[in-house]
Amino acid sequence: MKFRNLTFVLYFLTHSVILVLDKKCVVAQEPIFELPIELVGFPVIIVAVRLSNFVKKLAYSLNPKTYASKRVRRGITDEEMINMVEAEKRLVTELGENVCIYPKVCLHHAERARKSGPQEVKVDWDEVFNNYKASKEKQKEYYFLSVFLGDFIASPRFCNQLVKRGRICQD
Repeated sequence: MKFRNLTFVLYFLTHSVILVLDKKCVVAQEPIFELPIELVGFPVIIVAVRLSNFVKKLAYSLNPKTYASKRVRRGITDEEMINMVEAEKRLVTELGENVCIYPKVCLHHAERARKSGPQEVKVDWDEVFNNYKASKEKQKEYYFLSVFLGDFIASPRFCNQLVKRGRICQD
C-alpha cells in the first residue's frame, strides 16, 4: 500500500516538473491584432441604452391608460352648488322658454353618476333610447337634456331645484 502511494506521488511530481519546464505548453498565443475593450464596449452600452429607451417608449405608447383623459370628472358637492338663477337663465337662452326636464330621469342618472364615482361613466344606452322613443314628440330633446344634466352634473339636488323652479316636463 505504501508502495502504491509512493508511486502515485512520484508520477505526479515528474509530470508537474515536465509541465513547468516545457515552455511550449505555458506560452499563450498572441492575437493577430489588439483591439481595445473601449472600442467594443462603449458602442454595445450605447446600443443597449437606446434599445431599452425604445422599449420603454413603445410600452408607454401601447398602454391604453396613456390615452385616457387626465381630467377628473366629478359631481358637484352641496357647497359648490350651481347658481340656479344663472343655470336656468342659460337653459332658457339656449333651448327656449319652454325648456323642461324629466325629474325621474334626471334624478336616476344623477344618483347613478354619483354612485359610480368620478372615473367611470356608465350609461345604459338601450334604456336611454327606449325611454326616449316613449317620450312625446315635442319633448324628446328635453329627455336627452334630463339624461345629460343628471349624468354630467351628478347632483340630485340640482335636478330637484330645477323642478322646484317649475321646469318639469308635463306628459
